[in-house]
Amino acid sequence: MIHARLVLLAEAGEDMEKIGRSIAPDNLPNMNLLIEKGCLSLQFSVQKPGTLLTTMDDLLMNIKIAKETLSVAEDR
Repeated sequence: MIHARLVLLAEAGEDMEKIGRSIAPDNLPNMNLLIEKGCLSLQFSVQKPGTLLTTMDDLLMNIKIAKETLSVAEDR
């Protein structure tokens, strides 16, 4: 079993709580999402290195999309 943790620190003006809530529906049972002021932490475990890479890629893409969506929504 491979255990991983992805920690993202907020950039100026980013609301990590909104970003975290927007990706939470994608979380699998083996994922734990912690949202703290200015920090988003995702802990998860996988069986294979390839699954780790795929999971990280999916998470980062979903976070990027969430950030872009929130930015567009705030601009309106």
